[in-house]
Parts: sequence; structure tokens; C-alpha cells
Amino acid sequence: MKKKALIFIGLIISTVFLSGCSLNFLGRRSGIQITSNPQAEVTINGQSYGKTPYYTESIKPGDYTIKLVPIDAQLQPWETKTSLSSGYITIVDRQFGKTQDQSSHYTLSFEKLSDKSATEVNVISNPSNVSIAVDKNPSGFSSRPLDNVEPGDHTFDFTSPGYQDKRVQARVFVGQRLIINLTLSPQPVIPTPTPTPLDATPSATPTPSTAANITPLPKQATTSALAKPYVEINSPQLGFVRVRAEASVASAELAKVQHAEVFPYKDMEVAGWHYIEYLKGSWGYISSQYAKLIQ
Repeated sequence: MKKKALIFIGLIISTVFLSGCSLNFLGRRSGIQITSNPQAEVTINGQSYGKTPYYTESIKPGDYTIKLVPIDAQLQPWETKTSLSSGYITIVDRQFGKTQDQSSHYTLSFEKLSDKSATEVNVISNPSNVSIAVDKNPSGFSSRPLDNVEPGDHTFDFTSPGYQDKRVQARVFVGQRLIINLTLSPQPVIPTPTPTPLDATPSATPTPSTAANITPLPKQATTSALAKPYVEINSPQLGFVRVRAEASVASAELAKVQHAEVFPYKDMEVAGWHYIEYLKGSWGYISSQYAKLIQ
């Protein structure tokens, strides 16, 4: 009997892992799951609870302060506040970088809605105004709530120019507001090589310089160097195509890409539009009328 109970609990944990969940058997209790990379010491309201991953279903609803201290002493501790709702599992995940600015995190928590038949997703992001795709469908920005997401499990993709993409698996419930609070980590800074000045003295013997191993930020890729799928710009009359923040001609223009250039492609399943990486780490939409998809 004890073995069956352990198997049952294991199945529950694997189901809610990093997605958030409602567990009716919790009653008036709450649950929380805390993960990190690398592993960290967990402190909740000043009390130690061991190392990540940490999971419990026997904690009172309310406001809590969570502190994670990485086992790698060179990394900085991190602290956040979150609210636990009765009958729901709150998710906290921290990805430690070398500094606070290079780290990322997200939390999934829930609040009751006044309309018990409604759903809502509220995204609080850093940076602000992050682009959101729900199940690969562009759904707006983090500056306003999403009130048209169906109940059930969903994949949320978050993108912002200059930051690394983030994907979060989360569950939406009727009568509950899902709050996704996340911080994106910036794209690595690519150093610009400093030119070596030439010696103006004719009699000087030039010193051979060692070429720096720099990864360039290409404006244009070549088909021989680009893995499929990719998009080739086909606009000989205009000579360029506008890259937009959303799949709409009314959306903000991010850049212009030139005829015959090729770019990495990501399938967002939006009719009439292609989602391309027009600069390294920066994504936007172009009209499929002026581009050819190579798969």
C-alpha cells in the first residue's frame, strides 16, 4: 500500500512539473514547487527547506518570501515574493547566470476571478512589453492581459529584441487568473574587434597580429551556411521587405531586410506571415508574399 502511495505522488509531481496545477485533494492547503539551475539552498520566510528541486503540498495559503542561495559560491543569491492560493500549485524557477543581470526566472501563480466562468492570463515581464505567443499563435504583448486563452495546458513563448527567448508550459483554469511573472536574460554581448594601428615608421618591422576569434553579428546569411528551414527574401521590385513586431501591416516596423537575403525561420503558424531572425537574437514578422520558405 505504501509503495502504491509513493507511485501516486510521483505521478502527481511529474504532472505539475513546471506547469502549475490545481489539486482538489489539497483542500484549504497550497502547494509550491521550486527549481533552479544550478542547485540552490531553499529558504521560505526565513526557514531552511533543503536544496532545489523542492516540492510540498502542505503549506498554508498566503504571501511568502523565497530565497535561493546557489551552491556555487561565485553566483549571487536571489530573492522573490509570491502568493500561494488555496488548492493550487505555485511554480518558481530560477536560472542563475554569472551576474543578476545575466540570470532569468519565472513564477506561475493564481488569483480568483470575480467571474467564475472566465479565464485570464496576466504577464508581468522584465523587460516590459514582451511579445507573447500562445501555442505558437501571436497573442499580443505583456502590457495587457490575455482574456481569450482557453482552459487547459498551453505553451507560452516570450520574445524581446536583445533578450533570449523563453518558453513556459502553464495550465489555465476557469475562474482563475494565471499570473506569469518572468525576467528574461539578455543576449550575450558580441565584442567588436579593435583594429591594430599600423606603424607609420618606414624602418619599423611589422609585428604579425593574431586574429581575434570573434563571432560576427551578420546582417545577411548565405544558403550554404544556414540550416533549414530558412526564408529567402524575394522582393526585386522594392528591393526590401519590412520586418514587423506582429503579424499585421499596422504593427510597428522593426527593420528592413534586403532582396535575396536569407534568414533563420521559426514556425509560428500564422497564415500570410513568416517569423524570421532578422538579427541575431531579434525576431519579427515579414509578409510571406515577398519571401520564399526553404524547408
